[in-house]
Amino acid sequence: MSRPSPNNLNKLIGDPSGEIKSLMDQLAKIQTLNNTLQCKLNATLSKHCRVVNLRKSTMVIAVDSAAWANKLRFQVPDLLTHFRESGYFGLANIEVIVRPR
Repeated sequence: MSRPSPNNLNKLIGDPSGEIKSLMDQLAKIQTLNNTLQCKLNATLSKHCRVVNLRKSTMVIAVDSAAWANKLRFQVPDLLTHFRESGYFGLANIEVIVRPR
């Protein structure tokens, strides 16, 4: 009985309909959103916040503690406006979750 040959990594990544390609695209979007978030927030708050997911029209931001979550929630309306002005027109909601590093 013969063993199936392993797929070429370049073929897996380059396949436009492949699962790995869609994961890489999602990661790139999240990194771009995170960079935009870090530029918008003040230096103290930005150290405790990171974009962890993008689900349909909701961006999920994780923070280190409930105190930082509370501070960030006050800025959500301004953040939504900023992201929409930056080209993320479909962004309708920002969810803040507490997830210690």
